[in-house]
Amino acid sequence: MASFTNYSNTPSLPRGLRNNNPGNLVITSIAWNGKVPVSQNTDGKFEQFTELRYGIRAMMRNIISKVNSGTNTVTELISVLSPAFENNTAAYITTVASTLGISPNIAIDLSQETLIAICKIITTVENGSSYAKYVTDKDYNDAIAILGITLKKKAITKHC
Repeated sequence: MASFTNYSNTPSLPRGLRNNNPGNLVITSIAWNGKVPVSQNTDGKFEQFTELRYGIRAMMRNIISKVNSGTNTVTELISVLSPAFENNTAAYITTVASTLGISPNIAIDLSQETLIAICKIITTVENGSSYAKYVTDKDYNDAIAILGITLKKKAITKHC
């Protein structure tokens, strides 16, 4: 039987991991797979998921939706996902673009590898670099397995 990561109620971990929501998606009416119902959500601001793979899946689907609807550069995407009233958005944009090795103002070529890379960066920024190791490649692949969307596989290319 498969085993999946669940950090619910692990007080020593950052909020995003405790919520199994490493992208810190705010509570919405979206009926995400694996979502803890709002009536049972103990956070009050951010979504909670029953397993980490569901939180990663929600982050992935949110990114795919934004990119497919035209919010398709690092600058546009991070400006929407991480608004300036909550974060240092300019620094966040710089971190994502430089880590991906692309200009922040070119369209993102959203392959499976690029999506995972963006999620890894977001997870690191949202939860702190010392906690990035708590979300493994297996966790990202578990999320891809239940994503419900097929993405092309392509190596990340560096553009500057």
